[in-house]
Amino acid sequence: VTHFLEQVYEVCDRITVLRDGQLVGEYVIEALPRVQLVSKMLGKELDDMADIKGESGGEAISREGAPVLEAQGLCSSAGIKPFDFSIRRGEVNGFTGLLGSGRSECVRAIFGADHVTGGTVKMDGKEVKIKKPLDAMKLGIGYLPEDRKGDGIVGDLSVRENIILAYQVMKGFFRPISRAQAEAFADNYIKLLEIKTASADTPIKSLSGGNQQKCILARWLLTDPKYLILDEPTRGIDIGTKIEIQKLVLRLAEKGTSATFISSEIDEMLRTCSRLIVMRDRKAVGELSGEDLTQTKIMATIAGGDE
Repeated sequence: VTHFLEQVYEVCDRITVLRDGQLVGEYVIEALPRVQLVSKMLGKELDDMADIKGESGGEAISREGAPVLEAQGLCSSAGIKPFDFSIRRGEVNGFTGLLGSGRSECVRAIFGADHVTGGTVKMDGKEVKIKKPLDAMKLGIGYLPEDRKGDGIVGDLSVRENIILAYQVMKGFFRPISRAQAEAFADNYIKLLEIKTASADTPIKSLSGGNQQKCILARWLLTDPKYLILDEPTRGIDIGTKIEIQKLVLRLAEKGTSATFISSEIDEMLRTCSRLIVMRDRKAVGELSGEDLTQTKIMATIAGGDE
């Protein structure tokens, strides 16, 4: 049982496809091309994944004007060496590199989740201090963490309570959200993101990984962020939900939200990002965009150059 299709084709002789709790069919691997497998999993014909950005080809992403967020010489207690970073309104960029390269630690420093030991950060051109996540949240920054179960969901709380959590923190616990308002917020995002749950009162730990991830996305969308950090938002979830999340990120960018997207799958990064910062040994070693934004160039930069 796996979400990685290449493993299925390497290991299995037969495959049983399920969708929405129903049996779709059982197939011999040699007789089922990968595109057909994905189509059966989704219940519809799958468009070319390379076209996920739509007709605009990602060109709607703005690269003009002053950065929404700009960091210079940022470093943290997690061992991240000083790095520079910026993102403009409506841009989707990302950090890439091997596991342990420092991708997650970079965005944790930006969000104040790790102790920042040096550097400066500006929001809309003004220097700001982000010493803790609440500081970042008040500046309009949202953060979907890499560890969904450890740092994302609060398992024993309901879907509704998980969705309103960040919004309630920003309001302050002495100004509680009314039950009616909480229900309206939750019902809206359950419908908008097509979260599959028996009800908003269902404990979030009872949901599938993909639906838990959608709840965390809803949590941050409710705060109306200027800048959204998504660390491995599609890890361990089905391919249909992966595509939904990628498309959602690009729709948000078209409306002006800036986003940093991190994924272990380079193909996914190429589909969503217009610029990549390449990490190696907890240090930024390159920045790629335009014609340089290819899998070959990314791998060469991770490995240590073009040689």
